[in-house]
Amino acid sequence: MKLVIDIGGTSIKHTLCEEGVLSDITQVSSPKTWTEMVSIFETMVLDYQKEWHEIVSINISVPGVPNNETGRIDGASSLHYLHEVEFIAILEKVFAKPIYFENDANCAALAELHFGAGKQFKDMLFLVIGTGIGGTVIYDRQIKKGAHDFAGEFGMMLVDGRQEWAVLGSAVHMARKVSKELGEELTGEEVFTLATSGNEIAKQAVNDLYLFNALGIYNLQYILDPEVIIIGGGISKHPNLVEEIHLKLKEVMSFGQRSPLVPELRVCEYGNDANLIGASMIE
Repeated sequence: MKLVIDIGGTSIKHTLCEEGVLSDITQVSSPKTWTEMVSIFETMVLDYQKEWHEIVSINISVPGVPNNETGRIDGASSLHYLHEVEFIAILEKVFAKPIYFENDANCAALAELHFGAGKQFKDMLFLVIGTGIGGTVIYDRQIKKGAHDFAGEFGMMLVDGRQEWAVLGSAVHMARKVSKELGEELTGEEVFTLATSGNEIAKQAVNDLYLFNALGIYNLQYILDPEVIIIGGGISKHPNLVEEIHLKLKEVMSFGQRSPLVPELRVCEYGNDANLIGASMIE
């Protein structure tokens, strides 16, 4: 049995996990300081006191880039203080158990690889489309991080020659653009609804969103050639997502001479629980 923790920009979730099965999840708001976060961890020790002797390790999904050599979290995230402390060293004192940590997108990918939409595949890409775009590269059922730990930063691609895929393929950024044009605050879902009802500005924005996601996915397929691309993040909840992207892929693949290989697309199965389940797989 493992205590699994998912540290996010807005909330921290934790529960016990055994063989990929989660117990009841507790969620608290992410604090503003490291001191407050340590207090949350100390409370966890008390919360799981009855099961403490059965817990073999503490497995944590984190934003940023976990550095196993230094025990720190490199990179950047909305929780800036995470990158300023001796993360593992401090938590080893709090929990007195082995501590393992991994990037949150990688954790979600592991959940899908071992238990979800990717369990029958060897080579897959996990694509997270949320506020931005990121993900994970998996070959032979192993995460590949690259020479600089940047493998999976798919959103950095310039899919129109100048702008990043992280902007052009994100429903959050689409909503911001349409909100500005229409003069009212809208969510991504509200833009989709407006498009369905016939609003021309929203229809064009949704069309562009699917097109740029098809372009990004097409490029990934022909650069990395995975068996499957699994889509996670907020956009994965949108109905008919795969069908809409496939329609745009047909358009993209008509732009001149192209190979007939069509990407195999699937939507993630575990949604908001993926980070916790995947965290249980790291060691």
